[in-house]
Amino acid sequence: MLIVTKEAAELLKAAKVGGQAPDHAGIRIRRGAASSEPGRVAVGFTISEEPDPNDEEFEQEGLRIFVEDALIEPLEGRTLDVRDTSEGPELIFC
Repeated sequence: MLIVTKEAAELLKAAKVGGQAPDHAGIRIRRGAASSEPGRVAVGFTISEEPDPNDEEFEQEGLRIFVEDALIEPLEGRTLDVRDTSEGPELIFC
C-alpha cells in the first residue's frame, strides 16, 4: 500500500480546502501525461468526491485517497512525501 506522510497529507488537505471541496471528498491519484524519462510513471492529482469503480480507496492522516487501478502496483510500497524547492513545496514519491 502507498504510504502518505503527514506533511503530504496536510498539503493535499490544503489544496482540497482551497478548491472548496466537500468534507467527504478525497484526493485521486491518476495517470498523468506520459513521462519523457524511460521507466518513470507520470501521475496527477485531482479532487474527487468518490473513487472510480476500480480505484483503491484508503484513508491516511485524515485524508481519503483514491488510487487509479493502473497505479496500484507501481505505487505499492512507495511513500508520498513533500520536499521544499525554490518554487515552493513539491509532492514526491520515495
